Amino acid sequence: MTEHVTTLKETDIPASEYSLDFMFGSIKGAIERGMGAKARDLWMPSVKEIDKIQVMDGLNVRVNDADLQDHIRKIADSMKVNGFKTSKPLEVFVVEKEDGSSVCYLADGHCRLAALRIALAEGANILNIPVVPLPTKGIGLHDIIAGLYTSNTGKPLTTFETALVCKRLAGFNWTPAQIGEKLGFGAEYVDQLLEVVSAPITIVTMIQNGECSVGLALDMLRKHRGGAVDVLKQGLESAKRAGKKSVTKSFIAGASLEKVVKKQAKPLYDAAKKVIEDPGFEGLSPENQALMKTLLDEISHKEKLADEKAKVQEAKVAAEADPAAA
Repeated sequence: MTEHVTTLKETDIPASEYSLDFMFGSIKGAIERGMGAKARDLWMPSVKEIDKIQVMDGLNVRVNDADLQDHIRKIADSMKVNGFKTSKPLEVFVVEKEDGSSVCYLADGHCRLAALRIALAEGANILNIPVVPLPTKGIGLHDIIAGLYTSNTGKPLTTFETALVCKRLAGFNWTPAQIGEKLGFGAEYVDQLLEVVSAPITIVTMIQNGECSVGLALDMLRKHRGGAVDVLKQGLESAKRAGKKSVTKSFIAGASLEKVVKKQAKPLYDAAKKVIEDPGFEGLSPENQALMKTLLDEISHKEKLADEKAKVQEAKVAAEADPAAA
């Protein structure tokens, strides 16, 4: 598989919010009368009617990068040899216009439609297009947006593209739990995806290219804010020098120091307590004395809470083991 690393522009990235007011139209009017296809579960209009299947501007969440174009090219080459597989039809929804006529818009199959146009331009002998219409009742725009992820049977959405779907669903006032239930994610992961949508374009590019995980990107954004871009770029350069394709925490500047500090946390805590007890502690500035005492008080408080939690858990386990004793 060809590997692509793309530098994205703002214009390559679909909008994170999407709204549209429309009324579903007649499937029979748009497909049977409009395209001349016969009524059945799978409609097969003539390929001559391809222009009657319209792409709604801005609906698709695919990022227009080299990897996407390569994917479309491969589908087109396959169609030239094997035709348009009826097992992977275009999914459309029908919208009623103000004049009462109906128009077919693409819901799923954007890559297949783009590939079909290329294949036809290059001489492919394809006579009909397999089309499946969405029902006109019981669904809304949110279902169509969610379907960009759930109905996808081709190239999986990237993490960032999936994040765009989540962001758009959040625009319907859906909670992370509701979005997660619809897409099959945990609410915590949805929260992460919603946060990463607004990341700087450089970080979005790294996520899109698979050069950085969502978790690491968010970690760096929270720690370094505006400096996160430089930190991740330097980390990626270090990773590539080591022969890696993506940056991990081990390549982030200061990561080794953080690891050492975490490992030595207990000895440092014990040493700090001894410093406070030392007679020379009073010689420190009031600011440094307050800093040391505040840090130790916070640790001591958390230690106390942890002990209390452990005792409650022990009592719970004991009660479950011997209900009579409880």
